Amino acid sequence: MLYSILLANSLALAYTHYGVAPDYLTIYMAAFLSIACISRAVMWYRYKYRTFSLAQANHQIKMTVIFSVIMGVTFSAWSYTLYSYGDFAHQAHVIYYMSITVIGIIVCLIHLPQAAWAISITTGIPFVSFSLFSGQPVFVAIASNFTLVIAVLVMVAMSYYRAFSRVINAKQELEYQHQETQKLNIQNELLANQDGLTKLANRRSFSNYLEEKLTSFSPDNKFIVGIIDLDGFKPVNDIHGHAAGDRVLTDVSSRLQRLLGEDCMLARIGGDEFALIIDHSSNPEAVQDLGQNITRVIQRPFAMRTGVVQISGSCGFAIYPDAGNTTEQLMDRADFALYEAKKKTRGSSVIFNSDHEHLIMQKSQVELALTHSIKKEQISLHYQPIVHGATGKIIGLEALARWYHPELGQIPPEQFVTIAEKTGRVTDITLYLFEKAVNDLKAWPEPLFLSFNLSAQDVMNSNTLELLNNILQQHQVSPKRVQYEITETTMMADLDLCSNTTQRLQQQGFKIALDDFGSGYSSLGYIHKLAFDNLKIDRSFVHNLQQSQRSQGVVKTIVELCSSFAVSCTVEGVETEEQKDLLLALGCNQMQGYYFYSPAPIEEFDLHKGL
Repeated sequence: MLYSILLANSLALAYTHYGVAPDYLTIYMAAFLSIACISRAVMWYRYKYRTFSLAQANHQIKMTVIFSVIMGVTFSAWSYTLYSYGDFAHQAHVIYYMSITVIGIIVCLIHLPQAAWAISITTGIPFVSFSLFSGQPVFVAIASNFTLVIAVLVMVAMSYYRAFSRVINAKQELEYQHQETQKLNIQNELLANQDGLTKLANRRSFSNYLEEKLTSFSPDNKFIVGIIDLDGFKPVNDIHGHAAGDRVLTDVSSRLQRLLGEDCMLARIGGDEFALIIDHSSNPEAVQDLGQNITRVIQRPFAMRTGVVQISGSCGFAIYPDAGNTTEQLMDRADFALYEAKKKTRGSSVIFNSDHEHLIMQKSQVELALTHSIKKEQISLHYQPIVHGATGKIIGLEALARWYHPELGQIPPEQFVTIAEKTGRVTDITLYLFEKAVNDLKAWPEPLFLSFNLSAQDVMNSNTLELLNNILQQHQVSPKRVQYEITETTMMADLDLCSNTTQRLQQQGFKIALDDFGSGYSSLGYIHKLAFDNLKIDRSFVHNLQQSQRSQGVVKTIVELCSSFAVSCTVEGVETEEQKDLLLALGCNQMQGYYFYSPAPIEEFDLHKGL
């Protein structure tokens, strides 16, 4: 618009002065200025379709101000040259041309006050001066009026520019906020799909990836879903601190990434649990090799500031589509294989197979039958006495759950208790069996005590412990006659909570036995934190006691440990007289095992004998 106004006014001025002024002014100079105007106008029109960077925009603004001054001075000089030709009417046209052109330029440059000021100074001031000294009263009046109009226009331009700047700044702020929102959305998306510690994918991201892979993968192709669980990680946190535990987790993730490569989807799906999806040979030997490589890199020692840490890892694998064709099936079967691996040997790997499928079906049947069996009182109690090794005298009895189902037959406690814990029915079984045991205890001679096993859920649930205490009060039995057996692995699940729980139970009068000691990750670092009255040495140390000097040394050390802690010690799994005699020689007094008594209903024991 600026150059259109300038072009139109200049051509009109050249036309009126044609034949009056020289041709080089009215034709050639006018043509040159017209070409300059058209060129700049075309250039600005093309800018409509370009996007400028901040640096480019600043450059164009500077060039605009410079060109405004150059063009203003050039056109002014041209018009003043024409002023000397022609009569008063021609001179009036020049004055009109200058005034209207300057006003038009300022209006067109209202968004750019630097250029408007530059035109006002370089063109407006010379025009006012020229008019004032022209000697023509009309031109003097026009100059005075022009000065007032220019002043108003400059004020309007500045006001408009401030408003325009606020709009631009608001737009920039909105753009900045939009960019920040996008960054925040990206961060939130990252946090929602990434493990904060190891920077691996998390469970949600892993599940989404597996879902997408299942929808796009042909059943003719096979891939592996694996779950890795760290064995012995909990003691690292308890003994070396959580910072060391975090370091182990990050080191494990780095080792696994280097081993498995970029083609593997690796995720951390739990505290010390990892999962993987990898296109791999479904040959069992190849999968086992993969599992061995994984466990091998995990078993390498970790150097910490507090010392060297060593753990192991167990793996469970499910192969698509053999083990399933949905996310839930593959994850469940990989988890089941992991459970079998941990049950078999820690630090090993297991591939889900048809035998496991049969076990799952059997487990489902047990789950279905478990609720009805409690109602029908199919779960009963057997007892195994705890004796004084030298005399064989019974000092207490451990209650053992037994379940015989009319259709499923005899179901081992380790099977149905595990299922009961996972299905949330273990509390019902505990309360039901404890009341039966307490009812039996009332008929026993006063010195004998009841030893009753508590599951991990029982220990963690203060409400369950309160209900157990209420049962004792209802039957008017003293807590001093009850010993709760809590396994070492249960204690390790939450050291602080278990310590507080056992202390509270001792204050109420109960005895606490630490069961299966030595079968897990025993450590003096946590033993001294626990409140217990009896330590039960696991049967694994007794099995080869006569042949193994190391086993004898371990048993003797544990006995001395109990003595220093002022707690009693019970040895499980005593099966021969030779084992009994050797244990007595090592300082063990309380024993339990088939050599003395097999588990049986309470009616088969003569509890008054020898009292």
